[in-house]
Amino acid sequence: MRIDAHIHFTPPEMAADLAAFAETEPYWGLLVTGDAVNHTVQGWATPERMIEDMDRAGIDRVILMGEYRQRHEACVERNDQALAFLRRWPDRISAFTVIQPKAGARALDELARCLDAGMAGVGELGPYGQGYTLDDPDFLRLVEMCIRRNVPLNLHVSEEIGHFYLGKSTTPLLHYYRLACRYPELKLILAHWGGGLLFYELMPEVRRNLRNVWYDTAGSPLLFPTAAIFRTALSCVDHRKLLYASDYPLLLYPRRQTEPDFRPFITEIEGLGLAEDVYADIMGRNAARLLGLLPPLEVASPPPRRPARSAIITEIAPGAAMQITRLMAVSAVAQAWPATQAVFEGYGIPWRDSPVPYWEPIAQAAAARGLGPAAQQRLLEELNAAIGHEAGKEAAMTG
Repeated sequence: MRIDAHIHFTPPEMAADLAAFAETEPYWGLLVTGDAVNHTVQGWATPERMIEDMDRAGIDRVILMGEYRQRHEACVERNDQALAFLRRWPDRISAFTVIQPKAGARALDELARCLDAGMAGVGELGPYGQGYTLDDPDFLRLVEMCIRRNVPLNLHVSEEIGHFYLGKSTTPLLHYYRLACRYPELKLILAHWGGGLLFYELMPEVRRNLRNVWYDTAGSPLLFPTAAIFRTALSCVDHRKLLYASDYPLLLYPRRQTEPDFRPFITEIEGLGLAEDVYADIMGRNAARLLGLLPPLEVASPPPRRPARSAIITEIAPGAAMQITRLMAVSAVAQAWPATQAVFEGYGIPWRDSPVPYWEPIAQAAAARGLGPAAQQRLLEELNAAIGHEAGKEAAMTG
């Protein structure tokens, strides 16, 4: 059984008027619009073309991911498309629902609607592009519903260093790790090799805390040499935590690929000489177990281990009745008691743990905050006016 655990639906009609789409969905519109600095090339495919490409590549089933939309109404529209595909190709397509957690109760109602209609999980969600953090109460209510319904959650993750490309998220890896620690029962899939988080599973403590986390390989050839990343990943994690995924119809080999095609990446993986069981698990059986198409593995639970007690206090209930001590985490104190933020700032102590990275351009920062192309142009005009005004002041002072 061969299952691609992460693909998208980007139909040719979307490409016909990307400017209009980007005005209604600025962040996803930015990602799929060709740009001089974007190192990825978006492919376009009808659902019929996708099925044909699956047949050519010997793929039995795909997991159709939602695209992290900013508007609740756009999520509903996208989910309706996915449900139509499920009804048409129930033996070839599984689908995850896309949700905007900031829609509150409407988001939870939409999740219930989609799961009741046959969807198999949630994702791909992009916290940064959708405007929430991984400790946002709205998002955590969604997480808890995934746990109650026993469905996996797929999150977009980016590596924190290396070249910039549109869609490179600014959410720190530490935040994904803390989410997994907070909800060890959550079936969590971290896309794109987890942005490298899997490398830290070499540390026994981290491996225990991430025991219910899977990593998909979506977009892999655009980031890593295939032989090197598979060899390294298999030295860090159990192969049963890896999910073959392509990010179809993204062009993974843009220098030699002009049309969407599953086969080039599969051919590279086949050339690695993986053991038969390892290959079969990565290429489909692991995903099938997550989807409930195969029974879960009976894996022996590790012996209970008393958690190490840290002297550092990193979790504080908002407004807790307690004295602040020197070994409390700065950000935890600032979040629990907002009045302390000005005090920290007065001493020059930063309390936010997500500064803007040096590599993020204005276009992406603006799109992530819901500003479409027209608003971005106004932003640029105001920025240029500001520096023009500043230059005028300096000239007047020196004249």
